This record gives sequence, C-alpha cells and structure tokens, in this order.
Amino acid sequence: MNDVKVKICGLMEPEVALEAEKNGADYIGIVFCKKSKRCVSIEDSLKILNVLKASTNKVALFANDDADYIAKVLNKTNFTHIQFHGNEIDEDCMKYNLPYIKGISYTNNGFNNLDKKFPNASAFIIDSHGEDGLGGTGKTFDWKSAIIDTEKPIIIAGGLNCDNVEDAISTFLPYGVDVSSGVESSIGKKDISLIKEFLKKVKK
Repeated sequence: MNDVKVKICGLMEPEVALEAEKNGADYIGIVFCKKSKRCVSIEDSLKILNVLKASTNKVALFANDDADYIAKVLNKTNFTHIQFHGNEIDEDCMKYNLPYIKGISYTNNGFNNLDKKFPNASAFIIDSHGEDGLGGTGKTFDWKSAIIDTEKPIIIAGGLNCDNVEDAISTFLPYGVDVSSGVESSIGKKDISLIKEFLKKVKK
C-alpha cells in the first residue's frame, strides 16, 4: 500500500500540519467553505502554509463559494491545488489556473460520465457528503457496490479512520485516501497520534 497517497484535510493548526507532513502526508487540505466548522481565515491559513515545504501539495477546499472570495484566497496564498465540493461545473473549476480536484457525493446509482462532466479534473474525491455538501461527516459509503465511471485518479473519503482504511484500500485500490474527522479528538481538533497511526497503516 506504500504507493497510496494520503490527504489530511481540515487542518487548522500549523504544528499539526507540520507533523502530518513529517510523517508522510502527501496532501495537506485547508478548508475555506464558510459553512464548515473547519473553515479557517486567510491569515490562519498562511500560518499553516508557511511551515510546510515548497514541495508539499497544498489544497484549498471550497463548496459553492463566491468566485470573488475564492480568488481573494488564492491571490494571497500559495496553494498548489484547489478542491471543489459543491455544484460547480468544469468551467467554474477551471477559472483559477490551478489543478483541481472535484468532490463527488456517493449515490446508489454510482457515478456516470464523470470524465465528460469534468474533463479537466486532475482527480476525483468520492465522499459521503452531508446535507450541506461538505465532507467530514465521519460516515462511510458502500465501498463494495460503488461503480465509478472515470479514468482519472480516485481518492476515497468519507468515514475513513485507522480501523477501516486498510479495508478501503484493498476494496478500491485507489490513487489516494482522504481523512478528516477520522483523525480528530473532537470536531476540528486533529489528534497527532491518530494522524501518525493512519499514515503508518497506509504507508507500511
């Protein structure tokens, strides 16, 4: 499983982001969705970004946010990727001249024509979004029945934790896994020991 990429999302503290990076996280995700309990300000995001290596993938996450707000965030920061978890179409996602990852909610009907709908996506995150369209719900979806119609990299999210990530990987053989609430001691409060354990299980 050592080729599987790991994205730690919803980071709010520089010291935790640094530990995640040191222990092998491939992507560091910072949430700017105003509806999210993990939303950070531009100023606080800079404190996180400034402790990370230039080579680390840094992902800014939005969901149905105003284009001017997104542009303001990106103009003041040095993110390498942008992630959308709302109703954005490909044209919306392409406006910002960064590789974009599209979050897709799991449905019982599977995922049809993703590559046609989002031809310029660099990858898809398959998640069990809440009613607000955001991840971090702590809920898994039915891994075994999911049929995902794409040739692009797939990142699995939704309810992953130290106990089930190995099963998720063996079921999907994904490009990567994404964790947020599964490495928290409370909402928004990341637990460094859980992050280390999660990374160890994926990267072993």
